[in-house]
Amino acid sequence: MAEDSDEEKTEEPTSRRLNQARERGEMPRSPDFNGAMVVLAMCGVLLLIGPTLVNDISAMMVRTLTFDRNRIEQIEELPRYFAFELGDAFWIVRWIFIAALGVAIASSIFNGGFNFSTQAAAPKFGKMNPLSGLKRMFGPQAWLGVLRNLAKFIAIGAVLVFVLMARRHELIALSREAFEPMIVDGTKLAFMVFVLVSLAVAALAALDVPYQRWSYLRRLRMSKKEVSDEMKDVEGRPEVRQQIRRKQREISRGRMLGKVKDADVIIVNPTEFAIALEYDESRNSVPIVLAKGRGEVARAIKERGEAASIPRVEAPPLARALYYTTEVDAPIPEGLYRAVAAVLAYVFRLSAMTPDLTTPELTVPEVPSEFRFDEDGNKLQEADR
Repeated sequence: MAEDSDEEKTEEPTSRRLNQARERGEMPRSPDFNGAMVVLAMCGVLLLIGPTLVNDISAMMVRTLTFDRNRIEQIEELPRYFAFELGDAFWIVRWIFIAALGVAIASSIFNGGFNFSTQAAAPKFGKMNPLSGLKRMFGPQAWLGVLRNLAKFIAIGAVLVFVLMARRHELIALSREAFEPMIVDGTKLAFMVFVLVSLAVAALAALDVPYQRWSYLRRLRMSKKEVSDEMKDVEGRPEVRQQIRRKQREISRGRMLGKVKDADVIIVNPTEFAIALEYDESRNSVPIVLAKGRGEVARAIKERGEAASIPRVEAPPLARALYYTTEVDAPIPEGLYRAVAAVLAYVFRLSAMTPDLTTPELTVPEVPSEFRFDEDGNKLQEADR
């Protein structure tokens, strides 16, 4: 089986594929829907204001085609006069134009929306190929167009036959009427036929809209391999991966630094490492690492801690041990309980100190041998400790 056969295209099109189709000017549109809706809107306007419209047009025609002696003698005024009457004619039928424009916009939105594509507007010399033209003439889309037009022809024919059979006696009676009543009754009958034909075409177009959308999405379906290749193409680009990682680091770093203000102490290696710890006995029985970092991140942690008046304790071995063994928002390892407890006890004594008391001294926290690291994260050997 071929890799790109229709049987394998079982996946719905991705947003990227849909956007590419829009850029090519491909949209799920019914070719008859907009026109049918506009005609129905015009029929509705004529149904509502038809008598007023006929009276206004009749009065305008009588006024326009009536010439007195002064108008005949002032030939130079005729262009201005006819321009005025032309403007008046447009004003009389303004509601028809407004309704047609509004419905055309609304139906276009419903029928796939607006889309301007430079690719679609560009000339395509491939369409001049006779073989391509024959494929389009005898392809599936061409046959669907023939079936669509055949359905419209049948619908319009059925409406006309129905009206002629139902109103055949009225049609025969029209020939015996006087001229003016015959015109009035004939106009009413023609308008009714026009409305019924428009409704039939609009019903077919309304059924065609969901079919066009289904056909459009089916035509853009992808195989699992195409979806996988697209994901690799989008996410596999080095600049995209680098940008994603940078954004993730920025978001993670921003959240982490925002927690520094809640720390009880910041343990530092004066120039390289900084670890912010929190100990809230009501929530956790073990101190938690709120933030950690080295280099630039460590400087940011120290600055945030200084702004929030968080005590800072210099304990290089403990700072390195916490940095290399504990993740952010995780409790400290059991082997470092005693060393961290000594630091917290010193901090709590500082916070409880009054001016008349002597400043307590920090007992150098003892870090177990298995938690001793150098600045590169390598465990120190016995001779290096």
